[in-house]
Amino acid sequence: MHKARAFFFVCAVSVGLALLLPYPATAAWPTDPLVNVPLCTATGSQQVPAIASDSVGGAIVVWEDFRSLSSLYAQRISAAGTVQWAADGAALCTTASDHSGPRIVADGAGGAIVTWYDNRNGNWDIYAQRISASGTVQWTASGVPLCTAPGNQRNANIAQDGAGGAIVTWQDGRSVPGIYAQRISAGGTIQWLADGVALCTATGGQSVPAIVSDDTGGAIVTWGDYRSGNADIYAQRVSAGGMFQWKADGVALCTATGNQSYPTSVSDATGGAIVTWGDYRSGYPNSDIYTQRVSAAGTVLWTANGVVLCTATGAQESPAITSDGAAGAIVTWHDARSGTSDIYAQRILAGGTAQWTPDGVALCTATGNQTGPTATSDAAGGAIVTWTDSRSGTNDIYAQRISPGGTASWPADGVALCAATGDQRWPSNIMDGAGGAIVIWIDARSGNYDIYAQAVKANGELGGVVSVPGEAALTLALDPVRPNPSQGGPLTVHFTLASTTAASLELLDVAGRRIAAREVGLLGAGRHALDLGAGTRLAPGLYLVCLRQGTNVRVTRVAVLK
Repeated sequence: MHKARAFFFVCAVSVGLALLLPYPATAAWPTDPLVNVPLCTATGSQQVPAIASDSVGGAIVVWEDFRSLSSLYAQRISAAGTVQWAADGAALCTTASDHSGPRIVADGAGGAIVTWYDNRNGNWDIYAQRISASGTVQWTASGVPLCTAPGNQRNANIAQDGAGGAIVTWQDGRSVPGIYAQRISAGGTIQWLADGVALCTATGGQSVPAIVSDDTGGAIVTWGDYRSGNADIYAQRVSAGGMFQWKADGVALCTATGNQSYPTSVSDATGGAIVTWGDYRSGYPNSDIYTQRVSAAGTVLWTANGVVLCTATGAQESPAITSDGAAGAIVTWHDARSGTSDIYAQRILAGGTAQWTPDGVALCTATGNQTGPTATSDAAGGAIVTWTDSRSGTNDIYAQRISPGGTASWPADGVALCAATGDQRWPSNIMDGAGGAIVIWIDARSGNYDIYAQAVKANGELGGVVSVPGEAALTLALDPVRPNPSQGGPLTVHFTLASTTAASLELLDVAGRRIAAREVGLLGAGRHALDLGAGTRLAPGLYLVCLRQGTNVRVTRVAVLK
């Protein structure tokens, strides 16, 4: 059966299927910040953890592991806080070499794809591995080589390709250095040119790429670029077939005076990206925070050289970004305006207007230093931010939730997720699908660095998933299209995703032909709206709008008139 017609059939017979199962009402997650859940306490140190959703409310975590030789391990923890795989994790790669910088994305089937760089061949090369929901390695033992070109390849980063595979980008030191990328299928097969396709090989050098899906099987890659002599910000879009889509060597997002460093990005939900970075145009050491949006076509949409989010006195550094669910973003950073390092945040709307207090809203101004914030959506237009916090004299892990309107929702200066003895640092987090988050970090309570995790509820309490008033647990939903009949203008579809797993939104005609399709899972759990027609005027007729996430399908019909 033709693929589109098969999906049409699935849509047609799936109306009325049961909704996704609710999250467990009880949880094994601790409620004491002195306890937490150990993911790995093996001998030696574990470091540089990264986290992705397991698509059912839990998480998969990967890290660098030094229990014997340098290696990579991973662990899955359920929505209820129960470790799912072997004690201290499942081995992804244990070759006699160094393994660095693991990054991870969900594979849409309960497992994950991990990329890293290692020196088993004498130089740093790029590898990837897939691990199933049950903790079984899926591809070639010790990983599939994505690039083993001469020279060093470092700083790999990864995004979903919307088809169960991934696109990986990296900084490449071969004879023609630059930013390269490779796509790998769900089955572990290399999709593009051997050793990757070049996205930028401009003179001067490029560094530390970031990547987000473009929702059509490709990706948008952003990096620091030295072609002008200073560090600037550039971006390139690569198609599902491995062809760069914008001008050769990328589109300039910021070429202001001074250095712009360490860009990071998020999808704008319309095929483009929103990028943020630390910016020294006002003079070193006074770094500020700027942001820019680039469209799917490679057009810079906001003020030339970026919209300012914060130019307060002192240095603002290490920005992190998450979607606001409405084609804008929430950016957080650590901020030295007070003389010590605090945590601030700002929301930027789809049109490029900073929404909250000028120079940002304070999330934490407690004594000591607060550094290294990370952010995830709260599935309601706001964000949950986590950071390393030294108010107690040692480093602990704290978090704060901020609403779409810029109001801190939890106690002043944040909630302690971990206040155990020893040193805790480098938190990362993902949404839990119900307004809360799962957070991981490295933890030295044993004397060596181990990997720990903690869930925080939507109301700021520690423990398993819980709803707060007015925030029901999320289930997959597709609203009726309005107006219906449509006059052939924009076809705005409103829908709810139940989790962060891969999801597709498709428009089919009555013959089962696919008219439009979008991968929407990267929008995250929560309410969303987009123009499925992407501005195209539809021919008169009857259409089906089909939303699919996992085995769950929602369908609605719309008639289009002249």
